[in-house]
Amino acid sequence: MSEGGGRSVVLVVDDSPETLAMLTAALESADMLVLVAIDGESAIAAVRHAAPDLVLLDAVMPGLDGFETCRRLKRLPELADVPIIFMTGLKETDRIVEGWRPAASTM
Repeated sequence: MSEGGGRSVVLVVDDSPETLAMLTAALESADMLVLVAIDGESAIAAVRHAAPDLVLLDAVMPGLDGFETCRRLKRLPELADVPIIFMTGLKETDRIVEGWRPAASTM
């Protein structure tokens, strides 16, 4: 995909401004183009404008959580093969496994 002039494009989704700032600085210093979204709905809107090569996704966010955001992103044909890495402090196995649940057929 690499729509950033040959640079890798990374979408970072997190509701914490501090986390977004830290990750953006680190990724930009590695010469990556960073797209930022503060919630699941913004992430879905962002990928309609530029498809990322990688998504870093907070699992726990208000509104549309990271698990549902992941399912919706994976339903988009242009993101079907894009890796999504969850960022979470969750420790409960059943909550972590929730991210592996297959997407439903409707949005």
